[in-house]
Amino acid sequence: MALLIRNEASPPLSPARAAARRPRYFDAVLALFGLAAAILILLDIGGAPWAAFKLVVCLALPGWVVLSRLPAADRASRLVWTVAASSAVYTTLALAMAWTGLWFPRQVAAAVVLAAVGFIVLKPGPYSPGAFVRGTASGGSRPRVAGGWKPQVRSRAKAALPWLTLAAAAALWVFGLATAGRGRLDDFGLLPELPLAWYVAVGLVVGMCVYGVVARNTFSTLLMSVSVSSLVVVLYSTAGLLAAVPRFPWTYKHIAVTNFITATGHVDPSIDIYNRWPGFFALSAYLGEVMGYRNALDYAGWAETGFALVDAVLVLAIVRTISDRVRVYWTATLVFTLANWVNQNYYAPQSYSYSLYLAMCLIALSFLRGVPFKWMTGFEMRIRKSRLVQRVKRQRPVAMPGIWEQPASPGQLMACVAILIIQAVIVVSHQLTPYLAVLGLFPLFMSGHFRPRWMGPAILAIPLAYFIPNLAYVSGKYGLFSGFNIFANTGYRPPPTEPLTLGTWVLSGQTLAHLAVVLTLATGVLAVAGFVRRLLHGHVRTTLVVAWLAFAPTLGLLAQSYGGEARFRVFLFALPWLSIGVAWLFWSGPVRTRRTVVGASATLLAMAMLFTLVHFQPEADYRVSKDDVAASQWLDVNTNPGDLVFDTKYFFPLLVGPNYPHYLKWGSVSSLVDYFKEADGNISVAGLRAYADHLRGAENNYVIVTDEQKRDAVEKKRFEAEYLPKLEGLLEKGVGVENVFSNDTVRIYKFKSVG
Repeated sequence: MALLIRNEASPPLSPARAAARRPRYFDAVLALFGLAAAILILLDIGGAPWAAFKLVVCLALPGWVVLSRLPAADRASRLVWTVAASSAVYTTLALAMAWTGLWFPRQVAAAVVLAAVGFIVLKPGPYSPGAFVRGTASGGSRPRVAGGWKPQVRSRAKAALPWLTLAAAAALWVFGLATAGRGRLDDFGLLPELPLAWYVAVGLVVGMCVYGVVARNTFSTLLMSVSVSSLVVVLYSTAGLLAAVPRFPWTYKHIAVTNFITATGHVDPSIDIYNRWPGFFALSAYLGEVMGYRNALDYAGWAETGFALVDAVLVLAIVRTISDRVRVYWTATLVFTLANWVNQNYYAPQSYSYSLYLAMCLIALSFLRGVPFKWMTGFEMRIRKSRLVQRVKRQRPVAMPGIWEQPASPGQLMACVAILIIQAVIVVSHQLTPYLAVLGLFPLFMSGHFRPRWMGPAILAIPLAYFIPNLAYVSGKYGLFSGFNIFANTGYRPPPTEPLTLGTWVLSGQTLAHLAVVLTLATGVLAVAGFVRRLLHGHVRTTLVVAWLAFAPTLGLLAQSYGGEARFRVFLFALPWLSIGVAWLFWSGPVRTRRTVVGASATLLAMAMLFTLVHFQPEADYRVSKDDVAASQWLDVNTNPGDLVFDTKYFFPLLVGPNYPHYLKWGSVSSLVDYFKEADGNISVAGLRAYADHLRGAENNYVIVTDEQKRDAVEKKRFEAEYLPKLEGLLEKGVGVENVFSNDTVRIYKFKSVG
């Protein structure tokens, strides 16, 4: 009891004293982990647990050496800055090795880790984890509740209930995955295949997140963090866990480029545009070697969950720099998670670059805030003095200072260097992201909202300097602009599907696909309402900055459709800022009211239902067969440059391995659909051989026949249903034709050229 009283009476520890007490223990653990990871990397000791350990240590140590020397920072910011700093370091090193051909990833990774260990041991930073907290450190323990043990038991039971609910949801989710349907998916994707237990698990997790935000006493940071993380994992990893291989067909080209760098140790700009923007692929090949995985296929499937978690933490950290209200930053994080339906988290350069873009915005908001120039200040003042704003402020006064009324954190020079490095890494990784970043940040630097002003031209000059040497290649192969028609660049028509009639109501996968438009428009409308409400309460400067960052990506549609994907990227880049607007709509008032509780709860629950329908409905179009991947890997190993491959152009992952450049040369891949059109029903082995010789005259010709191709031909009416079975029957009996590969669903036939 004396010890308990002494703890309660002791004053809180200051951050400096906390840092002085704890850094040695923390640094010692980091140093030991670093030494162990370096040994494992050099000895090339693999296995899933060791791979995860090496990856975590590699992503933590270099970033921690930098972050431990920064002033006190928010915990969420510290986490993502650590990962971003380490990623930038490794991307730079991987690119240097790939461009020079001096490919020694394990040795370099071990050297970086050991160097970080040396800094930690010999020159420890002045800050420990205890110093990186919002406000002062807290000490002591909570006093006991008066009245005996019954209130304590009741309080403990109430505190344990949310954790028990999350545990039950986790158990139901695992059970739901184990009992999910494994048959061929139809137009409704995974929705009918997921059992009731899975939907109950999602409902419990969503309910916990919503209740944690709207309850009179919001959940603790730890409980909310676990709840939101659980929501991200449940929603974004389910489809991947139910697939035997990475889901999206277009992922395999990225896997192939990474495997090419791993196998050759260099990039070749003459191959394709990916080798001209190789940042992500070089980093992936580098980390794959460090983990002990030489084939990106082994880990690419986890990218969707990993990027979703990183982006959620980044959005949380961004909103925490803008608002210290718990309901605001957790609501914004939930809206971002539940409205991000565009499936852009997969293994791809844009996913990596998008996370770096958010990190860049976070650094600017934390360290580079400034007072706008006089012309901008005058514009803001006119809004504040407008009659409508003044009337609302008189009726409903709200005292809530904005971020620009608070001093920015020290460390401006280091922040500028960090932003320039991150922009450079984005530039060498993806073609579109750096320009979307410029659209948002350049005007804010030029208006003075961020300082120094020269940073605006600097972040624009970096992508232009890298693009100029590649101008002729991009212009000749793709074109610089797809037209200055914003409506044409935005337009999208879902593919037609067969409807399912339920009474007088027609339901189809296309109907559910249109719900994505509903979710997008609802998010935008609610966000605009939130921006207006903030402006009416007199919070002009912060609101204008966030609203501009939400609007700026749409300017990209004036010049590019980006292969029909620009509309997705626009919404993706606007979504973090739209999420803040939605949170402001409900929690800008001075008090929590019944109307805001009902409105926020209904909105989040509706978004969760819409996201579930939109995210899991198109799974049939995304799913790739494990047998198809095995056949593709066989072809990558056994084909030679100049060989000709026939397929039906459905989503067969032909590009999967380090020999993928074989298929990029003209005439290396041809469609059976074109042959069937020319044959006009007169299908024969001799006719196919003559057609192949006319196309290329290759020494070896391969014909891919899969069950998916047959079904796809029937459903999409690519050609007559009997053509492909007839051709396969002739190939099985054809003279000079050999069945060189076969598994449950794929057969590959080979025949020689006549010449």
